[in-house]
Amino acid sequence: MGWFNRTAAEDADMAAQLTADEQAALERLEAKVAAGIGSVVAMIEAGKALAEIRRRQLYRVSAGSWEAYVDQRFQITKRRCDQMVAFAGVHDALEEMGTRVPSLSEKGARPLVGMPADELQAVLAEAAEGGEITAAGIRKATSRRKAKSAKVPRPRRYKVPGATVVITFNRKTDRSAINALAAAMAQAEEQLELEASREAA
Repeated sequence: MGWFNRTAAEDADMAAQLTADEQAALERLEAKVAAGIGSVVAMIEAGKALAEIRRRQLYRVSAGSWEAYVDQRFQITKRRCDQMVAFAGVHDALEEMGTRVPSLSEKGARPLVGMPADELQAVLAEAAEGGEITAAGIRKATSRRKAKSAKVPRPRRYKVPGATVVITFNRKTDRSAINALAAAMAQAEEQLELEASREAA
């Protein structure tokens, strides 16, 4: 039974077993827990909102770039914004897997960013071996995996008429040149559309 779903009768029964000072302390401490849980939920919702603003380029009328927008509007860096968006993405991925890690903070989730679902499940299973999944357990499990797969593929070069396209992979890659090229094409199309809409305005 959680604090958040006690009945009035259970509250009254608990109050009868506690002194007035203990009851006041319990209420004060439960309010702090509720605020902490609320702040994690708020962080997730903020990350989702930022992701949609960026995806739909809703910032385009108020700033010349995404970086300028988050700085001017929210006084945060693009890096911090990316961390918030990534945290919301990790949370969604965990929910899709049916896994809840209520104590997982944004900082604690960072090692999980960009992991494919099967690897994410393996990391969480390994992190849970000691009982509860903690940020420290996640760090240990991901660092073991990174040590095994630290090798990054060499850049790939593709000569096309009028240009050479170079794909430089990072450690979070799925190693698919096709996926990288498709993502780059999507970004290029978005930039062209944005430039065209600015010229038309």
